[in-house]
Amino acid sequence: MTMNLNKIVLTKILDIMPENLKPVTLLMEVLDIGKESAYRRLRGEKPFSMEEIYKLSLVLNFSLDEIISNDKSDAAAFNHIGTIRQNPSKNLLEFFRYYESYLQRLIDSENSEITCTLNHFLHTMFINYEHLFKFIYYRWMHQMTDVPLNYLYSEVVIPKEIKESCERMSFLNTKIRKLSLIVDNNLYLNLIKEMQYFYVRGLLNEIELDTLKVELHKYLDDTATTINKGINTTGTQIEIYLSVLYINSTTTYTTWDDSSESAFWHHYGYPIYTRNKEITARHKLWIDSLKKYCTVISQSNELLQAEFLNKQREYIDNIAVNILL
Repeated sequence: MTMNLNKIVLTKILDIMPENLKPVTLLMEVLDIGKESAYRRLRGEKPFSMEEIYKLSLVLNFSLDEIISNDKSDAAAFNHIGTIRQNPSKNLLEFFRYYESYLQRLIDSENSEITCTLNHFLHTMFINYEHLFKFIYYRWMHQMTDVPLNYLYSEVVIPKEIKESCERMSFLNTKIRKLSLIVDNNLYLNLIKEMQYFYVRGLLNEIELDTLKVELHKYLDDTATTINKGINTTGTQIEIYLSVLYINSTTTYTTWDDSSESAFWHHYGYPIYTRNKEITARHKLWIDSLKKYCTVISQSNELLQAEFLNKQREYIDNIAVNILL
């Protein structure tokens, strides 16, 4: 790391850290280092590693882009959750904790908005649906962790820390004011095909599949109510667009105060994200371009609403009969 970049990091830390906390104490706790090592970093004698900057960015809620862009104007950094060396479950928990702080930041802002493009469901969409959340967790574990090929759905145990985080996120979600969703026409079908895959392989039994079927119907019923009213049960204003064309990426674009953030999911677990203004502006341009091929179905276009919802109910009803793989 250049000395200029290290100076930028120190300035950022000192500017935004809580007033009731000493800088040396913060560094010792977050970086798990001794007092002398912390003082050496504060004096600029020992540069921060990129991993240390990342840990500090999570705790103090600043973006790596804020650091990189100050050091080099044409550079852009993507933040990521966890490390490749860390247990994937710990990475997921780290994302959930980041997501809690993300929601709190939006709640604290007087003017915040979230726009999502969806071609598959995310963990965070099912935090109030026990069995659907478990399946998404299982699906992700099966792909991303070193479990046996014949790892059964029944063997999944959701860690206590993740359950507790879900409870906190559920509460924070009730405070979000505005959300826009651009939904792929095959959103439910993509999930159903995955359930069928594990069912056909014998990793998900008939009773478990039926339980998922019942809860997926409940989720769809709740979605139908939201579409009809334009708000969900907790009062969040939700605008839903149905895309005619395939949406090739699940993303979120968030604005609050004078800031913006773009997140891109490359798998179920957690995204890479950035606050680089050029990238977030391009992301917004892409989202706006998608709307040309979408129809708003929240509180409008009742015929299209009914067609979409009835088709999803048909998929769910036939989940164990009409194998679509």
